[in-house]
Amino acid sequence: MNLRLAHKLITAAENQPSGFLRVRGREEAQEVHWMAEAGLIQATGSGELEPSEAAITRITHAGHQFYRAFKQLRSFSNN
Repeated sequence: MNLRLAHKLITAAENQPSGFLRVRGREEAQEVHWMAEAGLIQATGSGELEPSEAAITRITHAGHQFYRAFKQLRSFSNN
């Protein structure tokens, strides 16, 4: 899992009023899949979107903890 990309995606989802975030691109879609497997988010099921698209439907409690932990790391957030 790419921690910087995961943090970026969770941040983007956090900033959506509904918490729903659709991403495009193979790298982003794969990251969403891995984040869902890790229990950080809930995402659309396979086959619903193109292979280069995915959607975060909900951030889990673990995902919120991940977001808060990395948000507090000054060196991580500034890069």
